Amino acid sequence: MVAAKKKSPRALADHRKVGNKFIPPLTAELGPLTEIRWVNDLVPEFVWLALLSDRYGLKMGTDLARRLALAATVVRGAKRKAWFALASAYAELDPSERDAVVAKLEADGIAQQIREALSPLLTFYPECPLRFLFVDLPRSGNNSLEDFKTILELVFDKGDIPGTFAQATAVYIAFVTDMLKVFKGLALANFPAIEDYPSTEESQCVASSVRSTVLTFYSQFKTDHSTAWISYFWKRGLDLDDCKLDEERGAE
Repeated sequence: MVAAKKKSPRALADHRKVGNKFIPPLTAELGPLTEIRWVNDLVPEFVWLALLSDRYGLKMGTDLARRLALAATVVRGAKRKAWFALASAYAELDPSERDAVVAKLEADGIAQQIREALSPLLTFYPECPLRFLFVDLPRSGNNSLEDFKTILELVFDKGDIPGTFAQATAVYIAFVTDMLKVFKGLALANFPAIEDYPSTEESQCVASSVRSTVLTFYSQFKTDHSTAWISYFWKRGLDLDDCKLDEERGAE
């Protein structure tokens, strides 16, 4: 009797086989990933997205993030593309571009909403690349460090709902700024299903694709500004509150 051939797992259906390895489609397209740790590297980049969603809910928070990213993309013009889901990407804007972004947000009537949501971040991290959105830095008396730490800790788990939706918003920004296109049939092509995460198998599949996309994009779009912001974020965190990250989570 001839043994039946094993079918490739559904999860690998859109991967490219190179030797004995299966390469994810975005990695095959953009290149190999460098070592990236979720807590150490990406939490500082995406905490602003979590703050918007915490303040206004997922739908409105995502829309505000989209409009800010689009404004930055438009004023950036033909210059080298930046992924404006990353907080550090805004450091790439020159002074005139920053002024143009603020003017666009003011004209659309959303500048103050964004400032209110990001106020805790700028209170405790005054050198954040999003500083240009503020005329004056917010006062520490208006924000609680404990409240900010609570939001920060919610995104420490990249597979939990806050961390997953922060990543989903980052991928959504890549979609709306024409940095990401996917073929029909790939999990990411059904991106709206992420709204049901983690209740359905389909949403879990999309979430898995979102995470791999985030890693691939970050490996391609991180800059010296990224390194500087991440270093400042954690050093400043130790000045604010003498705490230690769980080593296992920090290595993710």
